[in-house]
Amino acid sequence: MVAVFAKCKVVGGKEKIFVDLAHELAEKSRAESANVSYDILSEIDKDNGEFFFLEKWKDKAGLDEHMATDHFKNIIAEVQKIIEGELEIHVYEAI
Repeated sequence: MVAVFAKCKVVGGKEKIFVDLAHELAEKSRAESANVSYDILSEIDKDNGEFFFLEKWKDKAGLDEHMATDHFKNIIAEVQKIIEGELEIHVYEAI
């Protein structure tokens, strides 16, 4: 299994747009056959614009297929417009 942990900081005032995009991405990603789980997170009691993606995929090939989908590419392109800096992405392998 492969896990992805991604982090971004959303530009102030754009949080609602981000949440809508993230929920759309999560819904479409969960429908993919290789997806195990897909969650969008924010820290409890912190309103600092930081959001996190926590994803699990059956294998690296499934993750690669996900990242090649139109919905992933299109939504991430929109997310990139409303975040500060780059989307920080870490990919892990379950051991």
